[in-house]
Amino acid sequence: MAELKKVLNAVSVPLVVVAPDLTVRQANRAARKAFPRLKTSRAVTRAGLPRKRLERLIAAAQKLGEGNAVLETDTALPREFLVSARPASWRGGKDEPAFVLTFEDRSALRDARSMRSDFVANVSHEIRSPLTALSGFVETLQGAAMDDPEAREMFLGLMARETERMSHLVSDLLSLSQVQAKERRAPRKPADLAQALDQALDAADRLASRRGKVIRRRIGVLPLILGKQDDLARVFINLLENAVNYSRDGATVQVEAGVAAPDNPLKKPAVRVAITDEGEGIPAGEIPRLTERFYRVDKSRSRNLGGTGLGLAIVKHILMRHRGRLVIDSVPGAGSVFTVFLPVADAGEAE
Repeated sequence: MAELKKVLNAVSVPLVVVAPDLTVRQANRAARKAFPRLKTSRAVTRAGLPRKRLERLIAAAQKLGEGNAVLETDTALPREFLVSARPASWRGGKDEPAFVLTFEDRSALRDARSMRSDFVANVSHEIRSPLTALSGFVETLQGAAMDDPEAREMFLGLMARETERMSHLVSDLLSLSQVQAKERRAPRKPADLAQALDQALDAADRLASRRGKVIRRRIGVLPLILGKQDDLARVFINLLENAVNYSRDGATVQVEAGVAAPDNPLKKPAVRVAITDEGEGIPAGEIPRLTERFYRVDKSRSRNLGGTGLGLAIVKHILMRHRGRLVIDSVPGAGSVFTVFLPVADAGEAE
């Protein structure tokens, strides 16, 4: 049995051995890493493996001798596996075959297909508007406004604004692509969250000053987390810029940071950073869609403020990489609270 475990652990893909009585008897190291809740000596459909379509796969394998199915985990960051069931001999199993289940992780391939499709559709839509505007401005400057200095100055200013908007769009698209490419690799080095917050607040203070608004902060002692400081600063810059941009004139944006309560959404020791604005609030039905790429509650206002519709999507994917979570609470007419939860590094990780 010890030799069998060594052989199974040498296999790089998740592998599970199912006995004739359909209980999990063996699982290699890769399987236990992929499915942390996996237990042996339990029925295969109740052993901590993805259950959806698993029963059908086992039934097909029993009937036909083998089977294949695509299964998806129900975790916070869903993973897609191509699962193959192949028969194997089992000592003492009479004529009933055992099965070996192998799990090929196809999450990256699925994500790439989805990203490519969404990218073409969304970018085509977002770039069409400024390009159409630029084309119209050029046509006007080549015609009626050619010899009108005042009109020429106005149209050149509009063209500069549209060009800057496209530049921001391309920059955010590149940032989002880089974040998504790394989101399945959790950071392993400690990060100073307080420094990331300071970096974001320095940038946001300048914006708030220009807009006639104020940022107040109440930041306690923050434990170390595992993360990348620049990415975390980007999270808070995006959230603070939104809070400043969408708060009413003369408003105060509140920033609170400290250790989260034990019943926080991560269900583990965590840090909590809450950013409260004094805006118009967000209808409850819009909140689940806020982190979608290019989704805006107020499209015209977002564009007028220079928004690309990608800020909260970038926040979501950075937090997914850091195994954190964004919680949004809002009351129409009374403002919104965007709260970030990040897991605390344990003593061994923080060294």
